[in-house]
Amino acid sequence: MNEVLFSIILPTFNRSNLIYKAIESVINQDYKNWELIIIDNYSKDNTEELVGHFSDKRIIFNKFNNDGIIARSRNYGVKLAKGDYIAFLDSDDWWYPQKLKIVNKKIEEGSYKFLYHDMH
Repeated sequence: MNEVLFSIILPTFNRSNLIYKAIESVINQDYKNWELIIIDNYSKDNTEELVGHFSDKRIIFNKFNNDGIIARSRNYGVKLAKGDYIAFLDSDDWWYPQKLKIVNKKIEEGSYKFLYHDMH
C-alpha cells in the first residue's frame, strides 16, 4: 500500500499565544507524510510571523476572510488539500506524537472513508 498523505487543516484567528504548540505537535508526529494547511482569518497579532519561523515545506500558510464562520476556513483548507485523508486541528489544541501513526494503522487495517476518535 502506498503511504497515505494526511492534509491537516488548522484554522486560526489571533492565536499566536497558542498556535506554536499546535504546529509543533504536527511537526513532532511519528508519521511524517503530511501537509499542514494553516488558514488565518487575517489575525491582528503576530500569528503570521510566528508561523514563518517554522522552516518546513509541508506547512502552507494562507489568509482567508471567513466572515466569522470558522467552517468557511475549514472548507477553504479542504479545497487546498492534496492529501488522501483530511484531518482537522484547532489552533488551541495539539496532538500526541503517535496520533497520525495510529490513524494510518487503522486505515491500513480496513477500507475506511471516515475515521473519528475521542479526545483525551
